[in-house]
Amino acid sequence: MLGLTENVVLSGPRVLSPWRSVALAVWKDVAAASVHAVVEVDAEPILGFLDRLNARTSVRVTMAHCVGKALAEVYRQLPDVNCLIRLGRLYRRRDVDIFFPVALDRQGEDMSGAVLRRVDATPLHVVAEQLAHEARAVRKDASGGFGSFRGDGLVGRMVARTVVRAGGLLLYTLNVWHPALGVPKDAFGGAAVSDISKFGADLAFPPLLPMARLPLVIGICPVVDTPVWEDGSWRARKTLRLAVVFDHRIIDGVYAGRICQLLRDIFARPDAYFSETR
Repeated sequence: MLGLTENVVLSGPRVLSPWRSVALAVWKDVAAASVHAVVEVDAEPILGFLDRLNARTSVRVTMAHCVGKALAEVYRQLPDVNCLIRLGRLYRRRDVDIFFPVALDRQGEDMSGAVLRRVDATPLHVVAEQLAHEARAVRKDASGGFGSFRGDGLVGRMVARTVVRAGGLLLYTLNVWHPALGVPKDAFGGAAVSDISKFGADLAFPPLLPMARLPLVIGICPVVDTPVWEDGSWRARKTLRLAVVFDHRIIDGVYAGRICQLLRDIFARPDAYFSETR
């Protein structure tokens, strides 16, 4: 068919360990295999870094950009996490692409998102510039880029549900894309961030969207003051909570531990990980 192309550039299938084979067989879908974890990091290094960075850049870099870049660094160092499941096997993505949510209106009543490509090889301030550009493009499209998946009323919702399921089959199981599908190619990337702090919740876990086949999503909770004992007295320390949700069929406890340790190190040493050349 004219215009039919590959949706995601993949390699594989991977050779699986016995445990990974069992995990794929035991949990039939992402809802059953989702694991939730909270990673608390000292926010003072990253807040100081953002102040210094924003003092010399024209675009405002936020915590969401930092978390997206941190996710890309996780995938760069742990490429076996950057996988999707298709036909009962694990396939590794070639690129590190991160999905960021985009509010379509000032009230936040309608949401969409944008994928930034090869975030692992993109400097942090350029990530912010690219997301600002992509967000403007998404907002110009009344459907937010997902017109084929909208439906009003009972019949409309039934049709939308059918379209979503068929889309998942075509885009990820068969790994084919066509403009007629009405969605961008590889519209969700390989991981996602969600800025929960904007919704007023102290802690919430964003779901793993079944159709998107994402192995990992991180919710950004509000920065809060945490009492710490230091030099013989109590003081308030700025603390950031990251609400991590991952697919246990792809990410086991060993990799989950490495991800948590790496996230703590990234936010403890942002100058080392977020320099303008990385």
